[in-house]
Amino acid sequence: MKQIMKNSLILLAIFGMIIIGKVEAQSDMDALRFSLTPSLGTTARALGLGGAIGALGADQSAVLSNPAGLAQYKNNSFNISVGTVKGRNQATYLDGANKTANSYVPELHSINAVWTKRKMVRGNPSKTGWVNTNFQVGYNRLADFNRNISYKGANSKNSYTDYVADYVQGLDVSALDANDEQLEQGFYYYDNMFWYAYLIDSLSNGNYYANYDAAAPGGISQNGQIIKKGGMGEYNMAFAANYEHKVYFGASLNVNRVNYSEKNTFSETDNPLTTENWNSFDFTRNLETTGYGFSGRLGVIFRPNSNVRIGGTIQTPTKLMLNDAYSDELYVLEDDGLVTDIRTVDKEFSYTMTTPGKYGLQGAYIFGKRGLISAEIESVDYSAMNLSSSDNLFDDTNDEIVDKYQNATNMKIGGEYVLNSFRLRAGYASVGNPLADEGDYSRKILTGGFGIQEKNWAFDFGMARDFTSDVYVPYTITGVESVGVENTLSSTKLMITITNKF
Repeated sequence: MKQIMKNSLILLAIFGMIIIGKVEAQSDMDALRFSLTPSLGTTARALGLGGAIGALGADQSAVLSNPAGLAQYKNNSFNISVGTVKGRNQATYLDGANKTANSYVPELHSINAVWTKRKMVRGNPSKTGWVNTNFQVGYNRLADFNRNISYKGANSKNSYTDYVADYVQGLDVSALDANDEQLEQGFYYYDNMFWYAYLIDSLSNGNYYANYDAAAPGGISQNGQIIKKGGMGEYNMAFAANYEHKVYFGASLNVNRVNYSEKNTFSETDNPLTTENWNSFDFTRNLETTGYGFSGRLGVIFRPNSNVRIGGTIQTPTKLMLNDAYSDELYVLEDDGLVTDIRTVDKEFSYTMTTPGKYGLQGAYIFGKRGLISAEIESVDYSAMNLSSSDNLFDDTNDEIVDKYQNATNMKIGGEYVLNSFRLRAGYASVGNPLADEGDYSRKILTGGFGIQEKNWAFDFGMARDFTSDVYVPYTITGVESVGVENTLSSTKLMITITNKF
């Protein structure tokens, strides 16, 4: 067993490393998670139209794409949208079989109210000047992070322990040794645990290697499971004005809430023919992120005639104040049957994230009372994502963001057919690839739905089939080609919206 260190100077040095090491849980992937949040709307009508609701207005989720659309309300209105999201992730890793993991969650998509003040002349609605001004408050869900990923394969080239050994190369052994406090209350870092459990060892001080049988026939069995939960919501307060039914203006102030958790478990089983090291281990990383933020939107819609509507939107970058709470666990079964079950101390770290601004153009053509077609295009520069802290610890991460990400374009199109009070809808959306190398990401969405519109109420149903492909890399080793988990996610979103005009 390695010597337990009690030296106070070493302990002080390790505490200093904790302050630096706290940024270990934050990366460019965290910035992307809270920035890659394309909206298909949070009402069933918007969803059925593929999210192309910006130029149409008179839908309360227009506050997410173009708040000027709220000016087209002529009556007070309240609606609520609820639904479910069911996901099916299929993953392939190394030469392993395709593994499937499912997720399901009910959701409150939105709850909004709009109040309209119309300009009246002798008891009739005015047709000149500012004919109405509207005010909206509500909640809209921006993103759903719920997803389960499960994968398995046999690796004949390397082990996760190679990654840990590479990570600690050059580090003095005193920084890895455990002291009494660590053994009683928890280790400081995950690499401390790998050293303590003899998953890595040293040839000399600062020169480390992975302690496993690299020549094992068939390789090391590796499998993993990632469970993601949570979402991102937005509380909106918006104002919109209608100038002679020709030009609509709108602005919103948005307060964001973030709630995300992830449990990431990676497991390995060594060659069963060897008997003098470890048999298997399970390494689990736990993360919980909470926070809030602020952003704003400005929008305008031109209505040159009764058929055509053209809009434009600017959304400011979102400033998020986030707090991460994270810890790691390691369970090791030795060849001789002994068990090592250890974990790190609970850590917290607060930091600021800025997500990129968005610029959108919208257009719609209204076929009288027969229906409509609507489209949107949205530009997002993901290289503008930024992480910051009081200690300026994210310079390297921000440089990586600039090199790794690019400007991407989201496109949406939808159509609606009207038959008396019945509406039939269909739509399509394409989410642009944020990665500069143009690889490893694709997302396409097909939508549809129907609605019943009466004088004082409306009922709408919407459905979306989301097809996403991406790659998750469990670990990277310097100078070694990484192997990723290739994921195909297909999800189904169902939503109903009930609207009451008052």
